[in-house]
Amino acid sequence: MGAFETKKVIKPKLSPTQIEYLKTRTRMNKHEIQIWFDKFHEDCPDGLLTQKQFIDMYNQAFPNGDATQYAKRVFVTFDKDNSGKIDFNEFLLAMDLFENGDLDEKLHYAFDLYDFDKNGILTKSEIETIIKMVLSLRGESNNDRLKDDIIKHLNRFITKFDENGDMKITPDEFCRICSQDDYLQLFLSPNFSS
Repeated sequence: MGAFETKKVIKPKLSPTQIEYLKTRTRMNKHEIQIWFDKFHEDCPDGLLTQKQFIDMYNQAFPNGDATQYAKRVFVTFDKDNSGKIDFNEFLLAMDLFENGDLDEKLHYAFDLYDFDKNGILTKSEIETIIKMVLSLRGESNNDRLKDDIIKHLNRFITKFDENGDMKITPDEFCRICSQDDYLQLFLSPNFSS
């Protein structure tokens, strides 16, 4: 043939075993899994999503803000095997949580997202960092009044629900606080709409 050979691109496929495994780990059917798989491989032909791609995706979703720090945190929680890349299984498990998870599951995920040192407790410092990240994500990082209002509101609820008065929030306390306060729930729980 000629001097140039064309390489045929082989479209990845899910095996029946992979589909069954993902059906047992998610609340998705075969068709939904296949749709997510096709979309994931369209955006990530090598089957892996890098942190940079993930941050770019978040910045596109939140064009009025800077999603970089928030996206980095989300990426770390999605990357269960700490490989520095998100594979399809990790991606699908996260999407299942966001699409099909109940409020308690989403709030536990949010707690894990915000527990920077992974010690099972949210401190005042971590909470203030969370608020700054979310405000930056939404393009309101310079809104000191809103930040102060949120911190005051959160402190009132922490005082109410902090069972031992140590100003450190456990996962159960966090879920109880947020599930009983629509404002905090909207502000602190994972949300893909700006």
